[in-house]
Amino acid sequence: MAKDNILLGEVAARGAATLVIRCGQSERLGRLSVQWLLAQHGPDIPMRDIMQAQLGACPNRDHTQLQSRCDPYCRTLRQLFGVPKQR
Repeated sequence: MAKDNILLGEVAARGAATLVIRCGQSERLGRLSVQWLLAQHGPDIPMRDIMQAQLGACPNRDHTQLQSRCDPYCRTLRQLFGVPKQR
């Protein structure tokens, strides 16, 4: 069963070294080191906050049509926790 609120520390504890965060509406993506994220934010930050911040400059972030807004996802989270891609 998928967990609603995954923390960065839980991702690190499962052995992930790098996260690739993509926007489902555009080609924008970012690769982040889990160790760097831990140093910057600590283990208690929710992954959804990291994902939103990573795609902060996405041109679709504040799109007027809801179905066209930025839709960040991370395949690593899906693999580690069984988190479905949100739509």
